[in-house]
Amino acid sequence: DSSQGAELYDGFIAAAVAEAPDAPSGEGRFLGFSVTSLGDATQPGLWLETPLVDAEGPGRVVAENGRILVVMLRPSGGTRGSGSRLSLAGFQALGLDLTALPTLTVISDA
Repeated sequence: DSSQGAELYDGFIAAAVAEAPDAPSGEGRFLGFSVTSLGDATQPGLWLETPLVDAEGPGRVVAENGRILVVMLRPSGGTRGSGSRLSLAGFQALGLDLTALPTLTVISDA
């Protein structure tokens, strides 16, 4: 039954999000939009390597499907507009196809 599979998947996502640090109560600071690919799948956790930050800090990403995820924003060292890399757990929690190149909204909570 596909509905049971969807429920299990939603349960996995809820568990992954529950383990993420809580989002600050403030609105955060909009950093921009970034086309995102899958990052190093051997690195655990919820993180986004992006040229939109110069230092590591807390933040959130919003996927095109409306899902929001709290992540650690890490500087990628790339030039602005060069794209970002999201962790495997991040792709899974947002319900994104691993081969997709989604455009994420990036918000800093630092």
